[in-house]
Amino acid sequence: MNKRQGSALVFVSALSALMLLIAITASVNTVSDVSITNEEKARTQLEFACESALNRARAKIEQSFNNNLLSNLEPDITFQGTSADDIGLTPAAKAFSDEAFNSGAEDYYSFIINTGANSPNIQVRYSITNGRPAGEDPWKRSQGFTTNKLTIETVAYAPDYGWLGMTEDAWARRTSLFMYQIFFENDLEVLPGPNFNLQGLIHTNEDLYLNSNSTLNIYTDSLTSAGDIYRGRLDKNAVGGTVNITTGDKDGNLVKMESDDDSENDDWIDIATSNWSGTVKDSSLGATRQEAPDLRSFEPGGYYDTNSGISIYVDTSGTETLYEITYEGSTVVRTSDELGGALTETEVYDYRENPSGGDPSLNDPVKVTNVDVNLLKNALGYYPDNGVIYMTRDDAVADTDGDEYNPDPGRNVAGFKLVEGEVLPNATTFVSDLPVYVEGNFNLHTSSDPEADTWKPCAVVSDAITLLSENWDDSKSNWKDPAVNPGTNMPSAASTEFNLVLITGNVPTRSGQYSGGFENFPRFLESWSGRTVDISGGFIQLFRSKYATGSWSYGNYYRAPNRDWKSEPRFSNLNDLPPEFVDMFPSAAISVIYSDWSLINRDESDIGDFSG
Repeated sequence: MNKRQGSALVFVSALSALMLLIAITASVNTVSDVSITNEEKARTQLEFACESALNRARAKIEQSFNNNLLSNLEPDITFQGTSADDIGLTPAAKAFSDEAFNSGAEDYYSFIINTGANSPNIQVRYSITNGRPAGEDPWKRSQGFTTNKLTIETVAYAPDYGWLGMTEDAWARRTSLFMYQIFFENDLEVLPGPNFNLQGLIHTNEDLYLNSNSTLNIYTDSLTSAGDIYRGRLDKNAVGGTVNITTGDKDGNLVKMESDDDSENDDWIDIATSNWSGTVKDSSLGATRQEAPDLRSFEPGGYYDTNSGISIYVDTSGTETLYEITYEGSTVVRTSDELGGALTETEVYDYRENPSGGDPSLNDPVKVTNVDVNLLKNALGYYPDNGVIYMTRDDAVADTDGDEYNPDPGRNVAGFKLVEGEVLPNATTFVSDLPVYVEGNFNLHTSSDPEADTWKPCAVVSDAITLLSENWDDSKSNWKDPAVNPGTNMPSAASTEFNLVLITGNVPTRSGQYSGGFENFPRFLESWSGRTVDISGGFIQLFRSKYATGSWSYGNYYRAPNRDWKSEPRFSNLNDLPPEFVDMFPSAAISVIYSDWSLINRDESDIGDFSG
């Protein structure tokens, strides 16, 4: 054997050894890969099982909290125990058809996942429990919301697969309807004359029309329409003025809404998304109808009448007007003199409801009862603990001819006027089935300190609401009669502040006939030119007017004010809502939000002992 042959033999031997090592290593790795693959498969199956249980739990939560039977602000919804909750179901009754509800030391739902003939079935359990500390109410009130926290736990187990657990938090959140600056059941039309700024949440359950004779600026982080959004008018094909909307939130930059930036544009979804970053949504962008709770009856004998702290019935049938007042469980009948002038009769010439004819002396006034809120308290020595004052009278006749665009000649408009309301004695909800006029500065803010502020939570629920300035004078309201006003000049208003929520009706628009739009949702008389109507509160339209059905027109009985209208910041505290609306009027909808799930160890689980 020569030297070269010896070297070759060593090389071949070394190569053979190396190949053997590679083969052994490959064999070992193959076995390891098979093991890892099986472990990963098992873990993946268990993860899918837990995620399936999370989805089932989420569905149960959303179905329960979005149940249309819920009527109170903080409903009792439970997935533990044996008692039925506020939706009328026991936890066991909420189990899906392929599930069982297991009651014991810990209550949970269970189901089986069949993974195939060659794999073990996976046992899955999940529970939904109070996410607050033990003994603590699941509901908490915070800025603008009342929130229920729930904890979801899911576990999965199978022989040879092992055990896996997950947990996730869920929040069912209800938002007060009073957080909206504007909430309309029907079409919402905004067409102001002077410059107009809106600030707050805005929603309509039908179509939204945005237009202006000057500039309309909308500062909001949510402008939604369950129908379509139009840059223009409903009553005629016209686009005018400038409309600007903030991007993304109420503090964002204003972006102009061009004349064709609306739902009819083929590129609307891209336009809305790029211009306003989710602030502006119609149905094509996911906006849906927001179901406001039913407004309880405000007819005589209805909910508000029978549940009021003070109920006022005005009897005009005799030679002297009598006031039948029910309070503190008893009823008294008094004259105006006996009440110290807290209730008095007057006449308002409302030229929208009874337009001036050729002979002004034949104009019909609206019969109105003045309600002096502070004198009423003094006269009765009582102000309602529940803050609800109900008002009706016997001489009003509703519009019943079925024509919603023209007033019924047979109707008779009569109503009430709130006066001397700069400072309210207490939080108050004024309710009437008839039109209500509000005269002069009303419910003023006097301090930025809530403890010192004289402002009180206040709402007015009525057929229609007309705002009258500090300059208003009943005796001069028939200004078109030369015997009253030789110059026949429209009375001039003074800038006036009103702080309240208006829950009231309106009349519809049709082609060639404008309703007056949102800018006249609170109605006006007087010449407001150069004067300001300052309103901090909300504007809620849930129905059509039944008495004040007169057609809107401009310049015949009013001239437009400058409008400074905004949301009431104090309503962000749910304890500051007007009386009877915390429980009765809880929200437009419930949203359910979830945190990211996380893994838990077996010793952290309350429901994961599969040994039995």
